Amino acid sequence: MDLTCPISAERINESVVRIIAILTAIITVICILMGNYWAMVFLTIDFAIRAFTSGKWSILRMIASQIFKLFSLPQKMKDLAPKKFAATMGFVFCLLISGVYLLNFPNLAMGLAIVLIIFALLEGVFAICVGCYIYSFYHLLFLKKGEE
Repeated sequence: MDLTCPISAERINESVVRIIAILTAIITVICILMGNYWAMVFLTIDFAIRAFTSGKWSILRMIASQIFKLFSLPQKMKDLAPKKFAATMGFVFCLLISGVYLLNFPNLAMGLAIVLIIFALLEGVFAICVGCYIYSFYHLLFLKKGEE
C-alpha cells in the first residue's frame, strides 16, 4: 500500500509540530499519573484550535515556537494538510478520552490515553505521522470503493 496524505499549498515548521507532539505526550502522561483528566480537556481545546483554525491561538503552538527559538532548532517546512488532519484526529481522540472518562470508564480512558502518548511520541521523536496512515486506510477503504 502506498502512503497517501492530504496536500495543500500551506506550509508549517515540522520542528514546531514535533515539539507540540512531545508536549502532548508529556501532558498526557501527567494526566494519567495524576488521574486528572482536565488536562485532556485542555488538549481537546488545543487540538481543536490547531485543527479548525489557523492555529495562531494554540497555547501548545506558542510554547513550542518559543522552545524552537530558544534552542535554535533547524527549520524544516512541511505541507500543512497532513498536520491539520492529524490535529483533527487528535481532537477526536482527546474528545473520546474525555467522554469515556466522564462516563466513568477510567481504565478505558487510560488505555486510550496511552495510545495517544504512543502516537504523539512517534510524531515527536521519529517524525512518523500516524494520521497519514489513518488517512491512507480511510482513502483505501472508502474513497477507492466509490471509484470502482
